[in-house]
Amino acid sequence: MSEILPETIIEGIRDYIRTYTGLKEGAPVWVERLGNEPTEYAVLPLAGRRVVAEYITGKRVMEYSFAFRSMESTADDLVRMENNGFYESFAQWLDDQTDAGDLPNLPAGMYAEGIEALGQGFLFQEGNSDTGIYQVQCRLVYEQN
Repeated sequence: MSEILPETIIEGIRDYIRTYTGLKEGAPVWVERLGNEPTEYAVLPLAGRRVVAEYITGKRVMEYSFAFRSMESTADDLVRMENNGFYESFAQWLDDQTDAGDLPNLPAGMYAEGIEALGQGFLFQEGNSDTGIYQVQCRLVYEQN
């Protein structure tokens, strides 16, 4: 990852996800916004616990829950299988990146320890046309001094 630190955790996650080569070329990755036309991606913060562990030294292990979504075509069975395959590959990429220690840059004083999908991607919402929103819940575990 680059040496420039993001100002917020969500910015660091968004910038990190943009490095995933499985994204459709030219498709935007937004924060808390998803357009109506395929294919667009979004990262959304989720409610959840923040502090995982706190040590006497003042170090804290923290958790940042987020959803990764995309607006996709759902025209037929083949396309829906491809969409699900994308999310399987994305989850595996997160695991592989964590294993390799290639993690998001975070704001000063925060250091990523791992990033993972918490389940399978799924069709979260189907529109009236042949489009739908797919989603997978994820979490970033990081250390904060």
